[in-house]
Amino acid sequence: MAFMEKPPAGKVLLDDTVPLTAQIEASQSLHSHTEYIIRVQRGISAENSWQIVRRYSDFDLLNNSLQISTLSLPLPPKKLIGNMEREFIAERQKGLQAYLDVITSHHILSNCELVKKFLDPNSYSVNYTASLYLQNHFCHCQ
Repeated sequence: MAFMEKPPAGKVLLDDTVPLTAQIEASQSLHSHTEYIIRVQRGISAENSWQIVRRYSDFDLLNNSLQISTLSLPLPPKKLIGNMEREFIAERQKGLQAYLDVITSHHILSNCELVKKFLDPNSYSVNYTASLYLQNHFCHCQ
């Protein structure tokens, strides 16, 4: 597409240089797991925001893929027993928020395609979870 050319009908241009922020708004406990409802915003306009739902396992998968960056990321540890208790979920939510704050404020990680797919899956054509498995822990965010 040439400069100043209009996008095809139904397509929206995305300024990928505008930073994303993410705030966990709530959590919901289902039978065997907890989902975290996250408000993601591109830039300063609240109109440019959306919600995503992620489980701890999604964060863990992202974190494992980002380990190639050799940064120490503050992902809360796994817990197999008692992970459905209200106090634990509240504490984990704080830890996951700290994790989101780090990856969205870090210049390199915030521009990593895996992070963008995690936070903005509708703007990317590949399914987030499938892309992590396909990349087999090779991140393009070095």
